[in-house]
Amino acid sequence: MSRVDDEDLRVRILDAAATLFAQHGYSGTKVGMVAKAAGTTTANVRRITGGRSQLFEQVMSQRVTSSVAERLAAAAKDPAAVPPLAVVLAAAQELFTAPESSWDILELEALTRAHLDGEIRVIETERIATRWENTAALISQVRNSGGLDDDISDRAVAHLLIALSAGLALMDPVLTERPTVAQWNALIARVGTAVAPQEFLLNPTHEAHRRWRVRVDVPDRPGGVARLIRALSALHVYAIGFYVIGAKEGYRTVDLAITAPKRVSSEAIRATAGSVGRTVYVRDGSADDAIDLPTRVLDGAANLISDPSWAPLAAAILVEADEVTVVGATEGSDDQPDTLRLQWTANQHVVLRRDWAPFARAERSRASAFLRLSAAIAESLGAATPWVFAGEVKGRPLRIRLAQPADADAVAAMHDRCSDQSKYQRYFTITEWRDVQLHRLAGGHRGATLVVLAEDDTIVGLGNVFPDEPGDGRTAEIAMIVEDAQQGRGIGKVLLGQMISMAQLLGFSEIVASVLADNNGMLRLLEKSGLSWSATTDSGVRTLRAEIKHRPVV
Repeated sequence: MSRVDDEDLRVRILDAAATLFAQHGYSGTKVGMVAKAAGTTTANVRRITGGRSQLFEQVMSQRVTSSVAERLAAAAKDPAAVPPLAVVLAAAQELFTAPESSWDILELEALTRAHLDGEIRVIETERIATRWENTAALISQVRNSGGLDDDISDRAVAHLLIALSAGLALMDPVLTERPTVAQWNALIARVGTAVAPQEFLLNPTHEAHRRWRVRVDVPDRPGGVARLIRALSALHVYAIGFYVIGAKEGYRTVDLAITAPKRVSSEAIRATAGSVGRTVYVRDGSADDAIDLPTRVLDGAANLISDPSWAPLAAAILVEADEVTVVGATEGSDDQPDTLRLQWTANQHVVLRRDWAPFARAERSRASAFLRLSAAIAESLGAATPWVFAGEVKGRPLRIRLAQPADADAVAAMHDRCSDQSKYQRYFTITEWRDVQLHRLAGGHRGATLVVLAEDDTIVGLGNVFPDEPGDGRTAEIAMIVEDAQQGRGIGKVLLGQMISMAQLLGFSEIVASVLADNNGMLRLLEKSGLSWSATTDSGVRTLRAEIKHRPVV
């Protein structure tokens, strides 16, 4: 038989052997079985590839590969290609989601057979030694860059990583419960940053080329932000911008503009940030990220002075929205996590959208402030005056204006000063007003919200004018609350008149009010409004409707 024929036969023999070893294991596969499957004789198998142990060794070396091991080997040969933690994170994710990509079933069997078979032990000793060398080389890179504590042994880390990967692959078929990929990645990132020195200062072995934006909730405690910066530094990340944009439930939402080495993936950044925080969003960055917030604010303000109509675009740039539109105050939909709806004028709202992260409360306040600034500039230039009522009620000054996001705390304080009875009469509950009402300030809904200010600018009342049903441009639902200490001063009468006028301005021709049947004060106020009401009562709630299209605007 020629050399070419021998080589073709050798390929067939190894293919057949790989299949049989996988099906029957090492002990269940005989040379005769391989010969039959390859269409040749036992003598030819022994002549070309040797006995069963030699055949198994060749199958292992030529047919069994590990993409994870190859990734580590490549990183060991080219230490400048990608930060070691990014390599470990990518390998760990691949190992977690597809254990067979790192540890073939034949290799797992060989590991168990090595306890009993000396020849197999020799084969596996060499293969594990190669894995060990690649892993140790990667760990050495971490140490050389300043990312490994002096008290941590390179050998111990290598031993842990290899044992962990083999154990995952071995247990995979029988595990019934496991974490999510995100939870696993966060754990590996936490381990990677935990072994770093306390004085964590990496050597600049990787240049930062690619820009990213990261938004993450970090614990609202001293050191929370420091932990985030420390963790991301393990990826050789540089922070070029940092803003706190919100706080709730013991966490602060922070926004970072960063640069990272080209081959650091978004998954690595997300896992690393998630190892010290929660709710992580990552997207591509841009050169504009280096412009700090005060500069962006001043640039926008300068543009507003020359052209107040530029306000919607300025607001969009400020909060980095992907899309901006101006709609009628009753058109479209209410706020969504990725949609910010803001009051601009009495009958116009600005709708901002973006697809990479939800808007935070601070962003709503910033964007709304731009719109208020544009209205003030327009007024100073002789344009239309923003919606506002200013006068006296029973000899005391009173103002009514459109609500703003900055009013949230004052509105909450006003509700805290209200009795449970007043809150129940307004909301039919005393516990659920906060989320509903604060969300609606400054146009997070279709329609308008009005606030009443006393002589010291304290908010003492609130009035809402909303479409009665989604898409309803004819009927507006109206509702109000005035704090107890200010009741009986005539504030409710003035506020009701302004709400009716607002409903007319927004194009509604009918208003509806739902009032508890025993709320005599509100029922009398509506009856004295001069409107002709029709009423129905159901389950203790009186619903009143009135036409307003021919009523003069107050």
